[in-house]
Amino acid sequence: MSETRVADRTASSPPISDHDFASVQRYVDAIIDKMAEHHLSVVIERDFLALYNFLKSRRGAFVYPTFNPYESNLGRESFWLRVVDADGATVASHAQRVFVVDDFCSLIRSGSLWFALGTPMDPERTELTAPGQALSGCIAHAGSLWVDPEHRKKGLSVWLPYLSRLACLRNYSPDFFSALVFEKMATSGVRAKFYGYPHVEPILRGFFPPTGTDEHVFLCYMNCRDAIDKIRLLAVHPEYPVDPDAPA
Repeated sequence: MSETRVADRTASSPPISDHDFASVQRYVDAIIDKMAEHHLSVVIERDFLALYNFLKSRRGAFVYPTFNPYESNLGRESFWLRVVDADGATVASHAQRVFVVDDFCSLIRSGSLWFALGTPMDPERTELTAPGQALSGCIAHAGSLWVDPEHRKKGLSVWLPYLSRLACLRNYSPDFFSALVFEKMATSGVRAKFYGYPHVEPILRGFFPPTGTDEHVFLCYMNCRDAIDKIRLLAVHPEYPVDPDAPA
């Protein structure tokens, strides 16, 4: 997975250090090697119509509007990981999109986190709770994780969130990483065990525009330093470890 490091970010947030950059690259390479053991490869894509078509073709998959080209304006600051099997078929995905804002909650209030035209929040139908730490600046938002059933329980649901976060770190150095999950997942321990987020807090209760239903939604987040430090936990992951220093 080759991608040049770019400076497309806010001037107030410096890029990661050369030492951190090298550490991130080692883990990127190690994850790709692990995937290769299952005869899988990964490509960085910016064709979101291809992601839309992939997810729409999968029974049970949800097309998150943040990454739906029919709902959102997706530019060069957005990308997704396409996982390809030995026959060249797409079997898994994970996406990241970068926003530059003064307050992450403003994206939810306006609906612009999900829709180009926005869907302003109705306080009579939806309760918004600000996270304990204000999220501002360059914020990466993740979603559209999907793994075809025949490739589950191999580690992709662990490795893809890390890999897309590392690719985002390497190329955009965001101040924060974020994702939204429903209550069942938020309270299950999955977000820490698999996705690596140290913070998960309730953020929205009531009408949830992406699904058009009432939901209890939680915000998972970490800052840039957390994201760099957390990659080392992959080496001791209880089920799907990735250690760049392990003997070949």
